[in-house]
Amino acid sequence: MPYYPILFNALKHHLSWLQDFIRTATPDEFTAALLTLGASQMDLYCGELSVPVILGDIMAALEREQVQEKSAFVQWVADNGGFREVILSDGSLWVLRYSEREQYIHLHPGRYAAHCIRVKAGVLKTAVAWQYKTRGTVPPDLGAINELRKEIGLSPVKTLEESRHLMSMVRLLS
Repeated sequence: MPYYPILFNALKHHLSWLQDFIRTATPDEFTAALLTLGASQMDLYCGELSVPVILGDIMAALEREQVQEKSAFVQWVADNGGFREVILSDGSLWVLRYSEREQYIHLHPGRYAAHCIRVKAGVLKTAVAWQYKTRGTVPPDLGAINELRKEIGLSPVKTLEESRHLMSMVRLLS
C-alpha cells in the first residue's frame, strides 16, 4: 500500500479491518490496540470499501481540490472552520481535520453517515474483547461478559437485555 499522510485509526473506524484484526492479532498486539479505542463514542464504517480504497479515494479527492500538499490542505481545512467533508463512491461521508503529526490528515467517518454506526467505546471494547477471547464460538452470558468487562477495566452491565447495543456489536463482529 502506498504511503499517504493520513492518520486513520481503522481499529476504531472500519468494521472489516477490525474483524481481520480480531482474527489475526497476537495477545500483545491485541492488548495494546484495545487501549487505543478511548473512552467516548465513535463512528464505525460498515461498508464495502477497504481501508486502502478509502485512503486512495481521499487522496484522489484532495488532488481534485488541489489540496494534497500540506500547506494547501491546512488552509483548505481552516477556511471551513477546521474540517472538511468528502463523500466517497458508496455514499459514505468522511471528515478530514488537520493533525499536527507527520500524518497531517486526520480522517474519520462522518457522524451517523451512510454505512456507519455510532458506538460507545465501552460497548466496542467489550464486543471486540469477547470476540477475540471466544473466537465467536461461545454465546455471551451476563457473568462472562461482566468478568471480561472487569478484566478490561469497565463496570459491569446489569442485564444483557438492557445491553442490546452490546449484543448487536458482538453479532456484527462475528
